[in-house]
Amino acid sequence: MNQVLILTGPPGAGKSTVAGAICERFDRMLHIPVDDIRHWVRAGYRHPWAGDAQAAEQLQLAVENASAVARNAIARRYAAIIDDVVVGDAAQAYRQALDGIGAEVHLLTLLPSVELAVARGAGGIAAVEARVRALHQEFTAAVAEGRQAGAVLDTSADADAYVTADRVQDAVSRGLARLA
Repeated sequence: MNQVLILTGPPGAGKSTVAGAICERFDRMLHIPVDDIRHWVRAGYRHPWAGDAQAAEQLQLAVENASAVARNAIARRYAAIIDDVVVGDAAQAYRQALDGIGAEVHLLTLLPSVELAVARGAGGIAAVEARVRALHQEFTAAVAEGRQAGAVLDTSADADAYVTADRVQDAVSRGLARLA
């Protein structure tokens, strides 16, 4: 499997859990959680949703670093799963950063119901719940407007991460998630 999968969706969509389920199936695969990369910034950290120049710079830095790790993985014959929140036109940053990688790149959006995403991603914290709802709405709008690249999977009824992993692999094998 010489490819890069970008798993996206709002918090609570199951990106990390599904990435783990997929990684279990292969001998040579990296899971690249971009939230971890963002937290490499130890002084001057800005939340991705801050909306200022420094937050935008840090978002781009995280995309470039995640893509660099994926390039290194592909060069050594490992597949890579990038786990990030990529809404609408933000996929363009990955298109550019992964251009010429020599492997297929796929973008898969996991989009369970907002209630399920909130239950999984908010942990009962009101401010986090509001952010999960806002991001879910951004994804829903991007899908409705045709701005969300790749494949979009409603995972609300999936029994577990392994079922979702099956669906992700099916979309990839059928070419439905290719990031042009």
